[in-house]
Amino acid sequence: MTACRYGPNIVRLDVRKEMLMLKHITTIAIFTLCIGIVPVAAQDKVVVGGSGAMTTAMEALAKAYKQKHSGDSVDVLTEAMSTTGGIEGTKADRMTIGVITRALNDNEKKQGLVYRPVTRIPVVVGVHKSTPVTNLSESQVCDIFSGKIKSWKDVGAGDGKMLVLGRKKDDNSMEIFHEKMPCFNHLQLGPDTILLVRGGEVLDSLANRPGTVGITVAGSAMLDRPNIKAVAIAGISPALDAVKSGKYKYFNEVGVVTVGEPKGTAKRFLEFVSSSEAEKIVERFGMAAAH
Repeated sequence: MTACRYGPNIVRLDVRKEMLMLKHITTIAIFTLCIGIVPVAAQDKVVVGGSGAMTTAMEALAKAYKQKHSGDSVDVLTEAMSTTGGIEGTKADRMTIGVITRALNDNEKKQGLVYRPVTRIPVVVGVHKSTPVTNLSESQVCDIFSGKIKSWKDVGAGDGKMLVLGRKKDDNSMEIFHEKMPCFNHLQLGPDTILLVRGGEVLDSLANRPGTVGITVAGSAMLDRPNIKAVAIAGISPALDAVKSGKYKYFNEVGVVTVGEPKGTAKRFLEFVSSSEAEKIVERFGMAAAH
């Protein structure tokens, strides 16, 4: 009697315990699956950003790479943030790969940043395409940026006041002229120079305002702005062959930085950037491979 009286209750309790145990195991399995998969996918997403010197070319490289590796995620930030932005953004983990236009200093190397060269980009004296000048001597370039020459007439390019553009800081393009043009070594910009913050602002001003002149990078940044033309210096134009051979000596090496050695998608993407296929891509944008 006692067994029959309590038997059904015991059975019902056992079934309920088994159902609760199964629900608990299922919850643990789902939780484990989520924490095991989601962070890995998020961690392997690659974001590229920094200097705008080769943004369009980098977009083309990312597109070509993803055609070969459809499962990999590589995003290129199109807003230029300068070399400093590329370094600081990479250090702060806001991007995986930073694009920069100068070598790392000793302090940055000590912080674990690793540098790889990618391209050589011509650094040019740029003017609006309506300005009737195609060549300047080195002394004319120095006199323009020091403020001694103030009119286009003084270089045989018709009447009109020159509007000289510069940057307030982080001007790695002008630094190339300081290093490689003797009369520019210790040059101070003239008092009438219009100082802008970013390289993109210099490019936009050259493209949209006749009479302006500035030192800027060529490559994809200028191809995106057809109203800008680069003048020859001492009779040598910044053509790709002249940059490759070193005949045109004013060029900037553009490279990328990562925190430590790249891994996963970042490693595969940078290996592709160093390939012969990538070399042909960057040449379409007026750049020479640096590797």
